[in-house]
Amino acid sequence: MSKRIGVLTGGGDTPALNATLKGIALQCEELGFELIGLMQGWAGVLKQGAYCHLASEMIDEDQGGTILQSSRTNLRASGQIGEAIENLKKLKIDALIPIGGDDTLSVGSELSNDFATTFVTKTIDNDVGSNAPEDSSVNYMQLVNYFCPGFPSAANLIAKYVRDIRTTAYSHNRIIFVEAMGRYAGWLTLASAYGYPDLILVPEIEYDPDSLAACIEKKYSQVGNLVVVVSEGITGKDGKLLTESEELDSFGHARPGGCSELIAQDMKERLPSISSSSLRHQVLAYMQRCGSPISIDRDTAIRAGRLAVQAIKDDKINYVATVMRTENGIEPQLLHLEQVLKRGDDGHVIRRSLDLRFYDAENFQISEAGIEYFRPIFGDLPESFQYPDLNIQYI
Repeated sequence: MSKRIGVLTGGGDTPALNATLKGIALQCEELGFELIGLMQGWAGVLKQGAYCHLASEMIDEDQGGTILQSSRTNLRASGQIGEAIENLKKLKIDALIPIGGDDTLSVGSELSNDFATTFVTKTIDNDVGSNAPEDSSVNYMQLVNYFCPGFPSAANLIAKYVRDIRTTAYSHNRIIFVEAMGRYAGWLTLASAYGYPDLILVPEIEYDPDSLAACIEKKYSQVGNLVVVVSEGITGKDGKLLTESEELDSFGHARPGGCSELIAQDMKERLPSISSSSLRHQVLAYMQRCGSPISIDRDTAIRAGRLAVQAIKDDKINYVATVMRTENGIEPQLLHLEQVLKRGDDGHVIRRSLDLRFYDAENFQISEAGIEYFRPIFGDLPESFQYPDLNIQYI
């Protein structure tokens, strides 16, 4: 039986969204389904919302971002779930596929009480799903949502920028604080290990300026330049973000950002022996989430998109196309929404934090378990470039 499928992309864009849409379009065409693209996320299902008839040849899976555009629209907070459902029915849509992170999926889960809905995860923060049980060793096959489509490409960009900025740090004897995204979770920041930073600070560990200063002073005296990667979501001992704007998005989230500058200033005051002009900061911001997807991200996203459509065909409603690590490698699998989105007693979604077994907090570095996590995505940790011994002499 032919169906009319709706699809939307919500929240921040990622390099793998078009690849997911490509998979959805290809599977719809193979099954004889009609595909309706709802523009600008959840805004597309409201009055004055826009839509289009979507075909696979319209979508370039190697192009980052989303052809359908996106928005941060909270239907729950605005009380517009009912309006959205009525509009979907007016369009004669039989089932909906929202692609997004925890905010998009949490709105979709409420809508799914009254409308056939199946999901695909998306977020560069990699905070949708749950970690493996805290046994003595990590069972990587028990991570629910091994990675979210979009995360590998963003992680790869961060590692590249960190690796590239080393040339400036070395040339000018600088200490450069590079700020990566990650409001609550340090996955992206930890991925910078593949660019060989000297120190990594994740938001799961509260900021300790004295400990950091001591570590920087020791390392700088040995090598004369440092690259330190910090998450935008770093918090102080009071549990509050070091920096955030007063502006809130539609889901009530404060916008973090700028803590790298604050930390650089902190270190200037604590390390008077190091010239203040040597300490600099760089906020990567949107440069992390733009551009084309890497191959593992693109190919996995296409397969996840196909799987979501197949779920609708098989009447598996309220399922999520979820990326898992199996004996056969990385592959999408269908899990029920309740297995992917864990909720607290208050009903709010519990975001997945960085598994701290993957992080060496004492040395501000990735652990062996963390390297093993990234191995299916990036392979072995590469050897860092070593500058030659110049045998410097003085007049």
